[in-house]
Amino acid sequence: MARISPKAVVMNPDGLADSVSVGPFTYIGEEVIIEDGTIIDGNVTITGKTRIGKSCRFLPGCIVGCPSADNPDGKGKCIIADNNTIREHVIIEAGSDEAGTILGENNLLMVGCYVGHDAELTGDGIFANFTRINHHARIEKFVRTSGFTTIDPYVTVGAYGFTTGYSRIDHDTPPYAIVQGSPFRIRGVNRENLKRCGFSHQTIDTLKKVFRIIFNDSANLPDPDQLAEIEQTFDDEHVARLLTSLRKIAASPDRKVLLSK
Repeated sequence: MARISPKAVVMNPDGLADSVSVGPFTYIGEEVIIEDGTIIDGNVTITGKTRIGKSCRFLPGCIVGCPSADNPDGKGKCIIADNNTIREHVIIEAGSDEAGTILGENNLLMVGCYVGHDAELTGDGIFANFTRINHHARIEKFVRTSGFTTIDPYVTVGAYGFTTGYSRIDHDTPPYAIVQGSPFRIRGVNRENLKRCGFSHQTIDTLKKVFRIIFNDSANLPDPDQLAEIEQTFDDEHVARLLTSLRKIAASPDRKVLLSK
């Protein structure tokens, strides 16, 4: 049986695996399912149709599965995969019954972060204090944010990207990029993160060369001819992924410039 504090309220103890731990003054709703090894500290609220994977940690003051402003009376869906750490005062809204709000594996959400309804964090992300991820945003793998980053609704943040403090991401960002400011600018390749993720020096150097060609002294997205030339010059899977992302951004109806200065 799960270890539940007598000062906690768990509406459906059978939904908790035997090795789950629940601290005092925590409330867990009747449709919540929590898998092995997850620790729920005191003063946590988990509601809605929320499913939590193995070996997660929820620290005091966080709220998970709460209704969104778009659906204040509903019991939306929230799926949190294994090995997520949700620190103090994080808010994760429930999404729609069809898709739900989704957190993949191995994310760290630091103090005061917010995840809006139907957002998707695909995994292995680190989100610094008070990062705000608005509804329907999509965060690709291995993204890192600095404090007080805001990610607008429906925006995609490219894999292995990094945002500096107080940045506002108001449209899609390409993978591998350091972005800064409001409106944001491309500052270069996120080489330190790429090193830590096991990218070779050759791959990082290739991406740096491509970033210089595309973004240096430019206030606009590259034209299709330039992208085609880069594709022919650099035979690299990560360059191909970058170019695919840039073509998608260029085709977007709300296309904006990607300033580099």
